[in-house]
Amino acid sequence: MAAESILEIAVECDAEAAEAVSELFNRYNGGDYDSDSAAGEASGGGAVIETTGYDDFNEPIDGQFRIVVKTYLKPGERGTAIRRQIEEGLWFLSRIYPIPEPQVRSLREEDWAHAWKRFYKPLRVGQRILLKPSWETVECAPGDLVVELDPGMAFGTGLHPSTRLCIAALETYVQPGFALLDLGTGSGVLAIVAHKLGAASLLATDIDPIAVAVASENAALNGVPLAVADGLQVQLGSVPADRSGQFDLVVANILAEVLVKLFDADYSYPPLTAPLKPGGLLLLAGILDTRADWVVDTARRHGCTLIDRREEGDWVALVVRKE
Repeated sequence: MAAESILEIAVECDAEAAEAVSELFNRYNGGDYDSDSAAGEASGGGAVIETTGYDDFNEPIDGQFRIVVKTYLKPGERGTAIRRQIEEGLWFLSRIYPIPEPQVRSLREEDWAHAWKRFYKPLRVGQRILLKPSWETVECAPGDLVVELDPGMAFGTGLHPSTRLCIAALETYVQPGFALLDLGTGSGVLAIVAHKLGAASLLATDIDPIAVAVASENAALNGVPLAVADGLQVQLGSVPADRSGQFDLVVANILAEVLVKLFDADYSYPPLTAPLKPGGLLLLAGILDTRADWVVDTARRHGCTLIDRREEGDWVALVVRKE
């Protein structure tokens, strides 16, 4: 029997347009936060962001740095409908952002499942974190905390600036014994890093079933126990309704617009601050610098105070404290 084909839609763009394109792909092809959305079996897991062209110090190389946003569709009537929605959405976005025509190609399913591997190499992040794919070998320095990842198609390999900003901030703020919630966990990288830094009780959520499966596999790969106490729970969903006031730190590396809606509880979830203990911290990322003030103002409306702001290129991570 011939291998099933997968349709890849790819758009090369700058950082600001990448956020908009990612949001579009996730809306139509990732399940979105709307329970009425039905990408279902046609979905290939939402948006995938590939960034290439870094030097040995993780700085973008002029003329070589590229951002490509991709999404994948399975064949069939539903996949055809999603493709039409995406192409219409990209046309409207092109009236606002300078983005080229999307590149569309068919891949065999096994090629789709491994396409990202050529972009993923060992990477040092922050002071002590060494990210590596399981198929690579690397020489470790004393004190390194090694995180092995097989991220699949889930976002969160550590290559993206927002993920690197989060990891560096986790090194600063995670304390031994912390209870931590990772919203939109993707590959699970941030939850796994937090566990290696001493967080004891962790919950990771994602609206994408593929990400939930991948994060669970990566936790096992790194020896993180999948347990309620002193371990990691990974579950489908977003802000948990049954964990009010239980976490010392909540990490949300998503998008500025989604963060604002989660603060305001515009989705069918509790507000973003609900899971935090009084005095707890929110680490917010996936934010373009042009939208950072919007997120800060929203956090203040919900009783949070800005205590840290970190930047890399066009991307910003914010740490706010719940009063």
